[in-house]
Amino acid sequence: ATTGGNLLQRTRCYYFRDTAYACNKRNPGSGCAAIDGYNRIHAILGTSEHCIATHPSDMAVAMMALEATVQIRGPKGERAVPLNEFYFVPGSTPNRENVLQPGELITHVTLPALAPGTRSYYLKRRDRASYEFALASAAVVAQMRGRTLQRVRIALGGVGTKPWRSREAEHALEGREATEKNFRAAAEAALRGAKPLHDNAFKVELAKRTLTRALKVATQAA
Repeated sequence: ATTGGNLLQRTRCYYFRDTAYACNKRNPGSGCAAIDGYNRIHAILGTSEHCIATHPSDMAVAMMALEATVQIRGPKGERAVPLNEFYFVPGSTPNRENVLQPGELITHVTLPALAPGTRSYYLKRRDRASYEFALASAAVVAQMRGRTLQRVRIALGGVGTKPWRSREAEHALEGREATEKNFRAAAEAALRGAKPLHDNAFKVELAKRTLTRALKVATQAA
């Protein structure tokens, strides 16, 4: 229940929580007050003209990098869905957040075994340590051979409308040496598609630095 509840938690968007404001996620077709409102905590990846709410989970970001699979049971039987395919970006239907159908529930989540030489790290940035939710976070899972990154999985939190796997950053790193220059190039690739607004533009650089730091810590022992 704790794991499923974490993966399925709803956004912390002020406008979703306050019924006095328009929110397409809460009331489809009503509009998105966040776009022209105060959007400092909102997403810069995976957004649409209908919704810019962030997914709040830390666990889901780590599980995305670990390539978790969600096991689902419902009236039509059981099915397994890779976590990267479990969530929807908002598009024109932000009220639909994931693949669960009526009557279905998450029974458990499976994680593949990590190969020898794999290192991992999760870094979370907040305004204050007492604050629960990330402004930006990064999960890194890296299989090393010496100083070379053989296989890398990267996910970002606090900046996406869903836990955000960055294949662009992964491709920028695999087969390359673990250097800060390469880490920064991967971070640039990860945020290339960002669409910041007036209050959350700082998240672009914050996310880049967060990912660069997470990669450095994850690989420094190598």
